[in-house]
Amino acid sequence: MFIANVVSKGKHGKSYTSILLRESFRVGSSVKSKTLAVLTHLPPHVLEAVRRALAQPADSLAKLADTSQGSLRLRQGPSMGALWTIDQVAQRLGIKKALGVTWEAQLSYWQVLARLLRPGPSLLAMVRLAANSAAAALLGWKRTFTEDDLYANGAWLEGRHALIERRLWHARPAPPKDQLFLYDVSSSYLEGDSNALAAWGYNRDHKEGKKQVVIGLLTDSQGEPVSIQVYRGNTNDLKTFNQQVHKIKKELGCTGVTLVGDRGMIRTDQKAAAQEAQFHFVTALTKPQIQKLLAERVLQLELFEEKVHEVLGEDGRRFVLRRNPVRQAEVQRARQEKHQALEAALKKANTYLDEHPRAKVATQHRHLAARLASYKVQDWLKLSVSQQRLVLTLDAAALQAAAQLDGCYVVETDLTTAAADAQTIHDRYKDLALVERDFRTLKTGHLEIRPWFVCTADNTQAHALTAMLALKVRRHLEQAWRSLEVTVEEGLRQLEQLCVMELVHSGSGKVVARQVPEPSARQQQLLQALKLVLPATVPEAQVTVGTRKKINHVRKPLEK
Repeated sequence: MFIANVVSKGKHGKSYTSILLRESFRVGSSVKSKTLAVLTHLPPHVLEAVRRALAQPADSLAKLADTSQGSLRLRQGPSMGALWTIDQVAQRLGIKKALGVTWEAQLSYWQVLARLLRPGPSLLAMVRLAANSAAAALLGWKRTFTEDDLYANGAWLEGRHALIERRLWHARPAPPKDQLFLYDVSSSYLEGDSNALAAWGYNRDHKEGKKQVVIGLLTDSQGEPVSIQVYRGNTNDLKTFNQQVHKIKKELGCTGVTLVGDRGMIRTDQKAAAQEAQFHFVTALTKPQIQKLLAERVLQLELFEEKVHEVLGEDGRRFVLRRNPVRQAEVQRARQEKHQALEAALKKANTYLDEHPRAKVATQHRHLAARLASYKVQDWLKLSVSQQRLVLTLDAAALQAAAQLDGCYVVETDLTTAAADAQTIHDRYKDLALVERDFRTLKTGHLEIRPWFVCTADNTQAHALTAMLALKVRRHLEQAWRSLEVTVEEGLRQLEQLCVMELVHSGSGKVVARQVPEPSARQQQLLQALKLVLPATVPEAQVTVGTRKKINHVRKPLEK
């Protein structure tokens, strides 16, 4: 290391002198240098201490501090390893470029990174995270901000929602001519009812007494997120489908598209909308639809085997049939467990009647009949009364009829046989599990889209969009780290332990230089899997970020 005085000329011929701490290194036969810190702002006595330390043989900040005779000391600075890593990955995926270069874009970009570092944070927590990490230095912020700026940022981000998704789509490698999209919806319950999109609806989270929003997630054939949209909580799944058709055709400009959705997503009107856009569809039939086709002899029960079979309908539709033996065993086991539970309840009811002569058989019959109805077994299990006792009778023929479609399903498509064979159609429908997995990551996994700390419609949409962008980064990390037997959360916690090392002047407390320490063996493995090399130093932050609301102003004091 050495100190260099660099003279540069400004406007009107005026000269400026910069004092730089530099390090030389060799590249082939050339000797080059890189700047570790700018020392121009330091007072003369601090510069003299640095010069004295550099006069001693030293090749790191630690040795520099050791040879400074106490005038310099080394301390741990803010965390930078995890933040720097996800920033590099997000840039590699084109997320930063898609957001833009404005200050509003930088605020949106920070929300994406913060969600990866601290799952489920409020906007207030994001500001606190920025203040306690090397975010300002690594991301080059030139302005400070508070949580109010992040709340206001939601309207800007939502106004560019479609543009950002379109930029990311076109930034992908050249897609094949025929493209396949997976689409599914889920719901997310809300704490409180102040959200503009909150409404009562079919709650998939089974949270009674909670309003919700509906989320539609569109992915490519590999489960890579393409688009996300939030709807009012009472929106029917079917009504979200046409909007996705329009988005794919008009906004993304795709042709040769096949849309895959489950049996509750693509029905008659949705098939018509897809065909009108010259798209194809892959979906599944409901149980009543299967039974109707069996009755009409379009399908045959003996074709339901573990190996897929195909039936061509008169109207050109193709039906791919399969029986899943694992699912068949699960359904049969559940049916047996229900039967056993009802037999135990029957025995308990009869015992009660025996021990209480004045007890009414009709009351016990009503309670047990309600239980049969809740278990949905009344078709093959009959409840009757005989000599003041309750009796369960198994209808073997009805049980056989109820079990004939256990584990059976039918996938329907309008794709031609030349476009895809039966096994391919089946496998593409099963790929909907990729969207379900993404939803688990968003809702209850790493990214935790709940709780929703926003109220306006724009902020709600922006919150979902930043979560989807964070999901894209997470998927990239997961794929790179799969061979290391480490989860994304564990990998980020490992990298978060990598902090900037700062050389501080003992007298003034000023930071003389910063250096990134050598990573541990595990951290090095994580970085190598991503093909990343840490920088030698971290620049000085130009601003300090802080919250408007102070935690002690809203936190209740502990009782004495």
